[in-house]
Amino acid sequence: MKSNNKLILQIPVIFLIILLFCLKTFAQKDQTDNMKIDKQKIYVYCLDGNLMPALEILRSYDESKLNDDDLKFKTDIENRFGFEEDKSIYPLNGNTQIQGLMEIYKKYWRMSLLSDNANNYGNYDSLLKKNVSDFLSTQFPDEKDNISNEDSIDVYLKKYISSNGLLTTGFGKTGKFYDLLVWKTQEDTSFKFSLHGEETGAKVVFMEDFITLGWEEYATLGRYYPGGWATADALYCVKSAYDTESENFKISYLAHESRHFADYKLFPKLKSADLEYRAKLTELSMADTTLYHTIEFFIKNSNYESDNGHSVANYCVMRNMSESLFKSEFENDMNKWKGLDKELINNTAYELLKANTEELKKLGTAVEVYIKK
Repeated sequence: MKSNNKLILQIPVIFLIILLFCLKTFAQKDQTDNMKIDKQKIYVYCLDGNLMPALEILRSYDESKLNDDDLKFKTDIENRFGFEEDKSIYPLNGNTQIQGLMEIYKKYWRMSLLSDNANNYGNYDSLLKKNVSDFLSTQFPDEKDNISNEDSIDVYLKKYISSNGLLTTGFGKTGKFYDLLVWKTQEDTSFKFSLHGEETGAKVVFMEDFITLGWEEYATLGRYYPGGWATADALYCVKSAYDTESENFKISYLAHESRHFADYKLFPKLKSADLEYRAKLTELSMADTTLYHTIEFFIKNSNYESDNGHSVANYCVMRNMSESLFKSEFENDMNKWKGLDKELINNTAYELLKANTEELKKLGTAVEVYIKK
């Protein structure tokens, strides 16, 4: 009888322990579900030049339930974009020689990124041109009457940057916003490689010691920025962004930018989204170890309605690849993509690229837009 009483007394204790364990587990799960910020979703809005939805998402999180890393991320974004003025420091390695110019661009980027009306972009562009022109006129007072249009602003901006011992891309846009990229040193080199079986080579300029990497760097707090670009004469590469022995460099940079390099001659008037469409297909036609990661990035950063050529191209690439491989409008399930043989994906991308080349050739060298009309 005593033995049975002990058992009866132990059962509630065991039950209580199990109950407490379950409650603790559910509480931890509930807390975890509420504490993790989807940073990639935030970055998609940032790279699309649309900060307001990103801020709304971040403000919906209860700070008391965020881990230290996510709390810092939320705080940093809000310090830059969540108040009437930018409370952050940019650039972190600021150069006082061009700080006046940097302030003009920062204000322009911030206004543009926070605007929820695309019609405002033109007004902000005009204001930037005026402010940069006025600033350069103070640096070159004898030439102030000549610093008026975009071409002359470009000339004197480069002259001003150069006078401070720095280098720049000049006055122009990256996507839908005017950009400012400034660096201290660069080194010329060359690479030879095979692009779809054709041996080719290119001059590559490695740039280092950046003062600013432009509005994408500003919008993402340094997480994303241009890794490089192509001109009619050479390929330019942000050296710190790549391991030159990696596929990321050889395919995502070298092959991608070499496609631009060739297309500038083949289709000299072709605009951003179409150029990017062809370069991104080139990546998918050659990638191996980075293939699925690249596909996932294109899917997550797709937006057909965007003003950003990269976002539009990402959508069109994945739309056309999906139609060819899955007979669907836009396949975003990565498990399905990973179920396909890499060579099949490579070949499909190459066939789409060749088909696009033939269509553009039919339209002639004056073609500007094809994938989005």
